[in-house]
Amino acid sequence: MDNVSKFTSEKIKRLLKAYPEDLSKKYTESRKILETKLPEEILSQWENIGLDIAQLSSRSWEPALSYFAASAKVQQYLPSGQFLGWCKSGFNLSKESNKISESFLNSSPQTMIRLRPRYIEDWVTRVTKLYKGTWKSTNLTCKLFEYTPIILETLSFDQFCKLSDFMEILSNRSYDLATEILESSLEIYSLNFQDIDELIHLSVLITENDWRDIKPTYEVIKDQISKLPNAHTKITFDMTRRLHGLSGFKISDFLQLLVRTLSLANKNDNDQILHMTQQVVNNVPVATMDFLNNLPRLLDTLDIDQLDQWKSQGIRLAIDQDTNTSPATQFFKLQSKESQDLIDRISSSVELSRIKDLMKLYCTALSGEDVLVAGSKNITEKNIGWGESDLATSDGKTIYLPDVIKRYNKKDENFNFYKVLASHQQALTEYGSYKYDHNIEPVNSKSKAIFKALLKQINDSEEEHATRIAKVLRGSYPFKHDPNLADDIFSLVEEYRVDQLILKKYPGLRKFYKKVQLEELTNRKNKDEENGKKRRELFVEKVLRFTLGDKDRHVPKGTKSKFEDIVRYLMTLSRISDDNIKSVEDSMAVSFRLFSLIRDIENEEIESDEPQDEAEEIKDEELDDSEDKFEDEQIVNDMISYFSGGDGEPGEGEESEENSINPPEEGEYQSPDPVEYQGDFKPELGQLLTEMLTVSGDEMQGEGEEMEGLTQEQIEELIQNSPDLETKESDENQEMTETPNQELLENLMKELKNRDVDNTSFSGGEPTHVDEDGGPLEAKEPDTFTYDEWDFRDVEYKPNWCLLHEKKLPDGEANFYRETLTNNSNLVHQIKKQFELFVPEQYRKQKRLEDGEEADLDAGIEALIDLRSGVTPDEKIYWRRNKTERSVAVALLIDMSASTAEAIDDSTKSSSDDWGAPDDPVEYMVWLRSRRAEGLRRSYKRIVDVEKEGIVLMVNSLEMLGDDYGIYGFSGYGRENVEFYTIKDLDEKFNDSISGRIDRIAPLHATRMGPAIRHTITKLEDHEARSKILFLVTDGRPQDRGYSREGVEKEYAVYDTRQALIEARQKGITPFCLTVDKSGHDYLKTMMDDLPYEVLSDISMLPARLPELYRKIST
Repeated sequence: MDNVSKFTSEKIKRLLKAYPEDLSKKYTESRKILETKLPEEILSQWENIGLDIAQLSSRSWEPALSYFAASAKVQQYLPSGQFLGWCKSGFNLSKESNKISESFLNSSPQTMIRLRPRYIEDWVTRVTKLYKGTWKSTNLTCKLFEYTPIILETLSFDQFCKLSDFMEILSNRSYDLATEILESSLEIYSLNFQDIDELIHLSVLITENDWRDIKPTYEVIKDQISKLPNAHTKITFDMTRRLHGLSGFKISDFLQLLVRTLSLANKNDNDQILHMTQQVVNNVPVATMDFLNNLPRLLDTLDIDQLDQWKSQGIRLAIDQDTNTSPATQFFKLQSKESQDLIDRISSSVELSRIKDLMKLYCTALSGEDVLVAGSKNITEKNIGWGESDLATSDGKTIYLPDVIKRYNKKDENFNFYKVLASHQQALTEYGSYKYDHNIEPVNSKSKAIFKALLKQINDSEEEHATRIAKVLRGSYPFKHDPNLADDIFSLVEEYRVDQLILKKYPGLRKFYKKVQLEELTNRKNKDEENGKKRRELFVEKVLRFTLGDKDRHVPKGTKSKFEDIVRYLMTLSRISDDNIKSVEDSMAVSFRLFSLIRDIENEEIESDEPQDEAEEIKDEELDDSEDKFEDEQIVNDMISYFSGGDGEPGEGEESEENSINPPEEGEYQSPDPVEYQGDFKPELGQLLTEMLTVSGDEMQGEGEEMEGLTQEQIEELIQNSPDLETKESDENQEMTETPNQELLENLMKELKNRDVDNTSFSGGEPTHVDEDGGPLEAKEPDTFTYDEWDFRDVEYKPNWCLLHEKKLPDGEANFYRETLTNNSNLVHQIKKQFELFVPEQYRKQKRLEDGEEADLDAGIEALIDLRSGVTPDEKIYWRRNKTERSVAVALLIDMSASTAEAIDDSTKSSSDDWGAPDDPVEYMVWLRSRRAEGLRRSYKRIVDVEKEGIVLMVNSLEMLGDDYGIYGFSGYGRENVEFYTIKDLDEKFNDSISGRIDRIAPLHATRMGPAIRHTITKLEDHEARSKILFLVTDGRPQDRGYSREGVEKEYAVYDTRQALIEARQKGITPFCLTVDKSGHDYLKTMMDDLPYEVLSDISMLPARLPELYRKIST
């Protein structure tokens, strides 16, 4: 810029008057300051450069204003020569872009505070490399100039240069993304982030390899990684550098999973976990995600040192196998026998999955009846009244136990604790805890008055209750006065009765059972919460501790006599002989006594210095001679009157501890903490669900009465009022239902309908898997294929286990295709409009071309401005549309099982689980023919008919779109007869013959999904399309002879199908499952893993929904 104007100061003032007044004013102010600091020659050049900037274009006065405003401040930090260099940079930038120049000049005063003078030119050069003549590049360049002072507060200039270079690389991909990442970078730097060099280096690597992953990576770094200790951050970045470049690997996925894993683990173990992860990354990088995914589950079983031992063995496998990573990968996936065996060998914990069959045999042996065992989470997932808890429990049909026990340091003790949990839950069923009947008189003759009083109330009552227990605890006095307290007291009393029976009847378990009771008692005492409890709450806790064997007789002041009476009543339940076993009816009578005494205690705060009373020890031999005031019918009736608001007194001959005849207000009463080994006892739900197992038709029959069939109103009353019921904590549930209890009601009604002896729900238990006879099969005939089958029990494949027969479906009537389109013409039109919406997306507009279809308006305007400003304009002022070809192939896999013959509106249709086919192949064919013949006699629309309509509409849409597609059906009976029907192959052109084959789709046999999916994978695998989709349409769970029928564990079929779908995903195929089975969530959440699926609640929507789903998946 040697040709700088050389006007005098007076001339410059006159020339500046042509511009807004602020420009001249700011010039005058700055010159007054600078004339005392700059040599005359430098001062003259400074003011002439400012004038030259203003004269560049019609809007150049704006950067000139910024120039004059910043000059005096900038000059403070620069020698004269370098100050002049800064001035010339401002002029040169103004020639390129007024906005960029303005941003540079405005940011300069603050930048100079932290930037050494010798770096000014390099700063300008690096930032302006981002400018490519477009408005987006202008915006990014301006922002980097503006953010420079903030960035230099944290970064050295060398780091700033690396950041600028990274911005240039990223902007070549997307200016919008580069701008967004620049702003995210500022947020990260403001957090005092230390590993800036590592972050920038990683950013460049990601941008060069998978630039779309940069945004989610920065989000997780900003929100999570930046909060880690510095040492952990360094290890994390070291791992990301090593993992970078792995096929199909995303750094953001790794960081998110790492953070989630650390958050789920004990904070004290995080350092060791990071080092273990680093060792896996260094030796078996492909297994890193599997290691992190399984780590929380492993820590449920192993301690941190045992985890390290397990990890080291996996690494040794990788080293020994050298280039073959498969054994180590399977090891870290927990899919190898060696991995599972090592976990079992080194851990002290016990997993339910490893001993479930043994626990089932144990409980069956105790009770003499078939008992099912499952994990506690299964009952929670049903959402029928059990909340989020890992406590043991029972629904009367299945015993639910925690997934893992690691309470002790020895495996045998943890196994014994499982036995305690299972024994207690089994005993609740064996000794009738869920079979209470108010019509049955207690064994204890002293309870006769109570029995008669309760029975009279129930007979006189018109209230609706779903169970006999509810009729007493919520429908009869005194319990009705405070149902929550009543539920606590009955549970406490009944658990005590059952504990006493276990200790008497199971001598082999007695020693360890008492050890567990003592540990529970010690834990409760160690909490030391007595000072924070209220009087009644503390008293209930003291009674509960007595039931666990506590010898401490200190009780809240004023409750001594009550405690002594309560101990006497409880001890009547512990007097057990072969001819004198107290029943659950005795527990209810004792609960009546306890409630009458306990509810009369004020639930008030206890003063910290209040002394306690010490109750007398009650000995067993004293019980025979002790008086029981509740033998007196008058006292019992007075007590009922007292709590029902009448004029009765708490008890004749006893001085009430209250001044009023009315019982105290309920107050803020809190139930005692649960007793861990006793689990989650729900007497009402247990009775409701247990009795559904022993009925026929619509009626429930108790031992002493015939109960009327349940109404929905009775179930609603139970849901609204029962203390037993909890709901899963889920915001999603709240949004999806009209009321918080709506989903619970629906789930409970569904569970009750499915409650019969012959219908075992998927998650209700684990029947033993019976393997089919024989070994691997051979494909000897043309168009036959063998496929492996996944055995999740052994965590390995059964080689060549299934024989698949591929057949072409015969031609049918082509008229069906045309008639379906005609009958659904409105829907066809709607679908066509939807598909047309995304057809234009096949064309992408490319701008800034020297030649094209039309002029680019934005580029033309910029060129005109440049021309008028004396700048050579860019000649690239055209745009054109480049066609982006869709490259999609989809295989529609249709369920053609016998169950699709069911009517879509048949309310009596059995559940999809109701397989019930004979195992013998000959008997099976007789059964099948009868079932299909029944379907042929029907005149209404079947599931398969709706499936066919959906296929017609789907085919019509695909033909319009031009995607490659194949249509296949599957059925079969047994592993040696898997049937695979080709309706249209992927490379086949559509014709009338294919439309006729669609008409021939019909209900056939069973649903062995695994081999059908695997065969479809081979069809798609060799196709050249970039995007491949496997679209599975079914009406129920996978099931077949020896695969998933009653008597054979249903998880086997589900897990084989799941593995087949995972195989599809591993080969770049996107699986999707659409089911019309309303109970599909029960098994699809397992079968589909994290793959997409949809449960269609209304099957009539299938034809419309199929194309809509495909449009979403394929775009």
